[in-house]
Amino acid sequence: MSVSSKETIKKIIIEIVEDLIQDWGLDLDESVSEKTTLVKDLEFASVDIIQLCVAIEQHFDRKIGFQDLLMEDGCYVSDLSISQITDFIKDKI
Repeated sequence: MSVSSKETIKKIIIEIVEDLIQDWGLDLDESVSEKTTLVKDLEFASVDIIQLCVAIEQHFDRKIGFQDLLMEDGCYVSDLSISQITDFIKDKI
């Protein structure tokens, strides 16, 4: 399976999110899936989303340009799902 396959990327993103949540000592009622949203489901603050972006860039060892994902029409998006992040990264790597 190639690193750029959608399924592989999704698994990597979920692992990174779960590692961050575990580091923060949060307990989840449900497991993280492609439908999980960062703000609504995981209660991420903007700083948490930035930390996630940095962790993803470190994992893939490249700048990904998350501003294209985080901004829409000059405003920050209100929430992102694991699926949206996966699709974005698949297009970038």
